[in-house]
Amino acid sequence: STLTGLVGYQQKESSHFVLWYTPADEAVADLVLETAEWIYEPVTARMGTWPQDQVPLVLYADRNTLKQALGWSGGESAVGIYWRGTIRLLSPAAWVYANSAEQLRAAYRQLNPIAHELTHYLLDYKTAGNYPHWFTEGLAQWIEYQVTGYLWIESRSTLNQQLYSYTDLLHRFDKLPNQPLAYRQAYLLINYLVHRFGSDSLDGLVDRLSRGERFSEAFQRETGLLPSAFFVEWLDWTQANVLNSAAAS
Repeated sequence: STLTGLVGYQQKESSHFVLWYTPADEAVADLVLETAEWIYEPVTARMGTWPQDQVPLVLYADRNTLKQALGWSGGESAVGIYWRGTIRLLSPAAWVYANSAEQLRAAYRQLNPIAHELTHYLLDYKTAGNYPHWFTEGLAQWIEYQVTGYLWIESRSTLNQQLYSYTDLLHRFDKLPNQPLAYRQAYLLINYLVHRFGSDSLDGLVDRLSRGERFSEAFQRETGLLPSAFFVEWLDWTQANVLNSAAAS
């Protein structure tokens, strides 16, 4: 099976992935597949989901090619994106700075977005898209942090500012002007969910979503709280425990 529109792309397979790439990325194709395989086991185990088919990866040699493929025109940028059942990746050669192949391998293992995008893929696969956007972004960051130790934090995501409301996160997530803050809140909500109710409740919630339960009802059945009430509790906890500490900055 080929993905449409991938003219001039070659294909390489590993146990759980199939990678499309251009000759420009011949030197990093094995690195991408090796990194993906290293990540596959912990992420699928954490999600309790093992897809029947190989996961499709498409590697773009530079940012412009990636932007064109996704139909982006403005300043949007990403090193990885889950889109229509496929994980699209910016070649590590285009953004990971290293002086040797060994250094590149070590850096990509820590910084790669595959754990994050694979979580999106698995949640979509398991629930057929039955989840709000904030939840998949929070979960993807949480699992990525568990697996690689990477967490996206920057000055714009400081908690010492007006935070987004639950309504904002639920209905306007990808349109919110401060994306670093929206992502940080989504991550912290998942982190607090696990802190408060245990990781079994997270698994239970995903299982309920996979059976077609609506998110708010599934959340309430699993935790005893509606998501909006949980958000208020998270906000109170954050103000008491996080805002006065270094973790807020």
